[in-house]
Amino acid sequence: MPTQFPSGMSRREFALGALGLAGAAMLTGCGSASSSGGLTKGGLAAYSNKGMDFFFFVVQNEAVRRASEALGLKYQTNDAKADSSVQYNHWNTFLLQKPVFLISDPIDSEGLAPLAQRAKSQKIPVGIIDTPLTKGVVDFTIAFDNRKGGQMAAQRIVTLLQKRYGTPKGKVLNGYGALSSSAWRARKDGFEGELKKYPGIQLISRPTEGDETKARAVAEATLSEFPDLDAAHAPSDSITRGIVTSLKGKGRALPRDHKNHVILTSIDGEPQSLQWTRDGILDAEVSQDPIAYGEVCVEMLTKYVVAGKPIPIGTYSNADYFWEKAPIVQTPNGPSCIVPPYFIDESNVDDPRQWGNVVTKKWGMSQT
Repeated sequence: MPTQFPSGMSRREFALGALGLAGAAMLTGCGSASSSGGLTKGGLAAYSNKGMDFFFFVVQNEAVRRASEALGLKYQTNDAKADSSVQYNHWNTFLLQKPVFLISDPIDSEGLAPLAQRAKSQKIPVGIIDTPLTKGVVDFTIAFDNRKGGQMAAQRIVTLLQKRYGTPKGKVLNGYGALSSSAWRARKDGFEGELKKYPGIQLISRPTEGDETKARAVAEATLSEFPDLDAAHAPSDSITRGIVTSLKGKGRALPRDHKNHVILTSIDGEPQSLQWTRDGILDAEVSQDPIAYGEVCVEMLTKYVVAGKPIPIGTYSNADYFWEKAPIVQTPNGPSCIVPPYFIDESNVDDPRQWGNVVTKKWGMSQT
């Protein structure tokens, strides 16, 4: 289903508008400007996006932009279109421009390591959001515990199957994402590792590559093969949309109190998923917060790294976010803030701090 963006813009118009921001900053050396307290006022804030075809990534981009421009920085992003070689070239271009900082959501969790090292040698702060690097060292990473997120989704399905049958049994589809992503790989490992503890559960594990169209085809084929499917899981809401479309086509997108309801869990927390939760179609969403990813990354890079201070290891606290507190730990890839996964369900779906509510009610974005 199409996604709508502010002021009636289409996805592509919104993406092109974001890409056009600070277009004049394309000249080499555009990062230089007046400096105060370590932060380069008027300098370039660079964000290397995965792509602009997923609402989650558009929100990340918007969060980085808003936080950067609030500090008086010029902002520039780009669209890698889910191509790791294109993103590699974008990093090269940004590093030539000597930005105040470079933030990225990696497509390839290992391939950017050489450029991370080049940025370090050029003293350009680098922050990673959403998909941690598995090779290379950067100044700050913020993501959530992807393995635990997968485990939690599996545990909720087990609990609901237990409630339905009196014992954990049934047929469960996992439409997993592209395994080149460390995040999707960890979610698959967590989800499937947890379900394998229960011999009465038949796990149907099928690849979707994170693509909505492919997810729909996978779900349709699975429902045809297993018309008595009990539950399904998607590691991202882009996949969930395909599964829900298939459930609707098969007459199985039923509220949670219906005897033929397919138990459904997902990971992200987009506005559409919040509505499916209200409607009873989605049983539980494990939240990961793209607004926090962008805002906290900009905050930590500018408050500490740009100012020549070490990232503090300990607890990050901010009541603006539903999760409120998250540990910052030292990892082989640099300091990392690990946002704790939590469930969005009927008990908290309307909390104004849920990022899906923030973008619709505060930022004026909509998703239909």
